Amino acid sequence: MEIDNCRSLVSFAENDLPPNLKKLRIRDCENLEYLVDEKEDNKCMSNTLCLLEVLEIFFCPSLTSLSSKGQKNIRNQLQFLQITGCSKLSCLFSNTNFPITLKLLIIGGCPELEYIAQEFEETACLESIQIFRSGIKSLPRGLDKLIHLQEILLDSCSSLVSFEESGLLTTSFRAFVVDGCGNFGALPKCVVSITSLRELRVRNCSADISFTSEGFPANLTSLAISNAPKIYRSLAEWGLNRLTSLQELAIGGGGCSNVVSFPEEGIGMMLPPSLTCITLFGFENLEFMFSEGFQELASLKELVIVNCPKLKSLPEKDMLCSLGYLYISSCPLLKEECSSDKGREWSKISHIPLVQIDFKCHPEGIRLKDEP
Repeated sequence: MEIDNCRSLVSFAENDLPPNLKKLRIRDCENLEYLVDEKEDNKCMSNTLCLLEVLEIFFCPSLTSLSSKGQKNIRNQLQFLQITGCSKLSCLFSNTNFPITLKLLIIGGCPELEYIAQEFEETACLESIQIFRSGIKSLPRGLDKLIHLQEILLDSCSSLVSFEESGLLTTSFRAFVVDGCGNFGALPKCVVSITSLRELRVRNCSADISFTSEGFPANLTSLAISNAPKIYRSLAEWGLNRLTSLQELAIGGGGCSNVVSFPEEGIGMMLPPSLTCITLFGFENLEFMFSEGFQELASLKELVIVNCPKLKSLPEKDMLCSLGYLYISSCPLLKEECSSDKGREWSKISHIPLVQIDFKCHPEGIRLKDEP
């Protein structure tokens, strides 16, 4: 059942919904306050919502809770829950247990929602937690109980500070992303020991955010960090080349004003041979690429460099033999050096099938690739 743009809808009475309803989507109902309005004198738990598997609520600005008393049982079969653009939502599962059947939870644009639930249960089936632009302060306790959890994606949650240190299980967890959470200052200590982790992104969080001294998850295939100078320094000193499965690397240089070369020449920093794509951006004092650090990158296909105003040179041509795509933007000195008629760097890149500099392709006529 789908209900769209129904201004008169405030809530459903406990027994109003079809008894066999499995999927319910509500959108743009500006006066919806509760999904279910529970009666004072009803002591019997209705089965109205017990078969519901999919619940989606979009852009209902008056919604404060799923039920008027927070007691309604919707947890028996619920597998997918998405609530987006509900600016007054303040309560989710505070008075009821977290639905053990739920596999995918998506919360977005709910600035008043500080907590999802008190604690996860041992038997929970949750596979994915995605929260963005919301007031979440922390995740529930019991993350270590979620044996099926595969990913946590947190984006633009300014009130998020850290996690409960209860740990994460290592069997299924593959992706951990924290982006635009300005007060988030501590990664879970257990992350380094999660051998199943493949993707780690930490971008635009607290400038003091750091990583544990034990190192980085060894089996990462994708790593992205930005505005995290302490993590970058730890990574450089620990040895980026030790990530022997890494395929995609994206590093933003915010706060790394002392970095003049990449990889860093002074510490002999090397890149892992498994890399296929490298993205560098926002290094304000980066001047040159350290060619020796690019040795043996036979699998490198893409190199993207953005907003590095002092960068003048690229790695030697021999280090770029496998490259199929080079993108350069907002790097005025490098742009001049890569000019096909007089630039000193042109001979290093003339063999690359697609070179794009400030949205212009070289040679002319090649179809533009989407900007990264």
